[in-house]
Amino acid sequence: MTYDGEPVSFVGRGTPPGRRVRTVVIPPGDVLDYVPGEWTDALVVVEEGLLEVECSSGARARFGSGAVLTFAAVQPRRLLNPGATPLVLSALTR
Repeated sequence: MTYDGEPVSFVGRGTPPGRRVRTVVIPPGDVLDYVPGEWTDALVVVEEGLLEVECSSGARARFGSGAVLTFAAVQPRRLLNPGATPLVLSALTR
């Protein structure tokens, strides 16, 4: 949540100097293999839908709309959309 109680979002907002925002859409039931170089130093926001992160250990965790996360401390293997609607992620990077 932001200071005004709204969910964090990078959609439709200006990008800070020296940063870029990338939008990733994963269709319902689809999977995206995790490529570390594509997510280095990224601050990720689940803009819409449900994200399931599958780690290399096989452990899984789910994050709903409004979740803010980074993959720096984990070793994801795949990013999944277990939902019935598109999963929209925004990633802020340097």
